[in-house]
Amino acid sequence: MFILQAEQVDFCTLNSRIGNQIVQIPGLEYQRKLYIKGETYEQQDRLTAIQKARQKVLELKGQPMILVEEYDTITLWYHDKTVEKVSPLLTLDLQELVAAMRNVGGIHIKERQFHLKSYPQCFVGSEAVDWLVAHLKISRPDAVTVGQRLINENWIHHVLDEQAFQDGYFFYRFRWDER
Repeated sequence: MFILQAEQVDFCTLNSRIGNQIVQIPGLEYQRKLYIKGETYEQQDRLTAIQKARQKVLELKGQPMILVEEYDTITLWYHDKTVEKVSPLLTLDLQELVAAMRNVGGIHIKERQFHLKSYPQCFVGSEAVDWLVAHLKISRPDAVTVGQRLINENWIHHVLDEQAFQDGYFFYRFRWDER
């Protein structure tokens, strides 16, 4: 059992199977292991938290667990091999992201031409990928995943509705920019 500071762990969202359903629960990752949230104690009950954690280690026959100290609490976290980390790309707030994409410093939305045909109020997939990489600090393949999620959740679409989201010279438009 370790006692760690919140800055030493990565908080995340985990998928956990409960019966036939998969639910998302708070979790953390430490040294490539995933932990589920257990009991939380006030900081003034730190000694009680440590005693309870020691008791749990004995009860659970050495199951890895850690105590994480935050500002005014200390929480016991249990290692769980059955959970999976949810990709942060799947938990992005798309409404906020779209607002940023359309705002000053966002992607360039303008009329574009291809094969003598004009496409009003659209943007180029590769330019959107460039922006997503810079703005979200993610890889190009992850940016394509975010772009496809924007299509899947009906925020954007290919101007001819013929393409999935691609990192290339393809035109996309926000749904409310339709003419």
